[in-house]
Amino acid sequence: MLTDTDLLACLKTLLPVKDWAAARLRPLPVAYTCRFWRLDVPGRSYVIKEFFPENEDNPLYPTLPSQEADALVVLARHGLAPELEAFTRSPVGTPLLIYGYPTPVDNEIGVAEVAELIGRFAALKEPIPGHQTVPAGYHEVLARGDAMLALIPGSRKAANLKRLRPREASVARREIQRTLVHRSFCLGTIQATGDGARLIDWQFAGYGDPVEDIVGFVSPGLATLYGIHPLVAHAEELFLQHYPDQATVGRFLEERSAYHWCLAAYCLFRHETLVEENAPAARTYGRALEEEVDLLLRLRGR
Repeated sequence: MLTDTDLLACLKTLLPVKDWAAARLRPLPVAYTCRFWRLDVPGRSYVIKEFFPENEDNPLYPTLPSQEADALVVLARHGLAPELEAFTRSPVGTPLLIYGYPTPVDNEIGVAEVAELIGRFAALKEPIPGHQTVPAGYHEVLARGDAMLALIPGSRKAANLKRLRPREASVARREIQRTLVHRSFCLGTIQATGDGARLIDWQFAGYGDPVEDIVGFVSPGLATLYGIHPLVAHAEELFLQHYPDQATVGRFLEERSAYHWCLAAYCLFRHETLVEENAPAARTYGRALEEEVDLLLRLRGR
């Protein structure tokens, strides 16, 4: 296991810090697939991510550290992400990624600013090589949800969730114009910096439909997984009003039920497969499942 002492010694070989006596390293909350630390020095902050092994095999969100590194290199140039400082192996052999940014004066980020940020990202035309292709569009997303429920054939809850599956015929099939999507976009993956808001946590990204990122931002289940409160209705309306491409918002309104149902299927899959090896995580996925199911029921009533 990587200790703070070993990590600090490693950082001293990687980062251009002039005064290490003034540096402060502290651990941040552990996520499902990685550990975090923050290193603060006068005028600049660094986030260090140590990725846990064997998280690449996942039916919806494989953890791909090299993708995050590739994304940061390109997106930082466009003011969309922090700067990649290093991508290497830790002293214990695990992938280690470090990004840095000017320390912010405060951490307040407005919903309108967030909508503008993700809208600029969705409009980006520069390709980022090496990224996975992910389910996109109403019908592909439903099919991925079906595939995940098929992995837990004995689940009683899966039978109930299938009753909430949106109908295939509700949305006409269309050609998908794939762009890079973040896929876990929410208030928990936006970093305040001295240069403004930036998007972080690119390990799940892939080429899909920007509708997915709107879904993520308004998803109560994804917010639960990140340990934050779901958006209130007014904030969701404000976000949609300020999103730059209203055609994408229109597709979101038409297709969102498929994405929420797919996320619910994923949460159920994780809830049932983690219950013995990681009971706290299984309970969190169970709460996220409940949030998405409640939302699906509300959407049905509209």
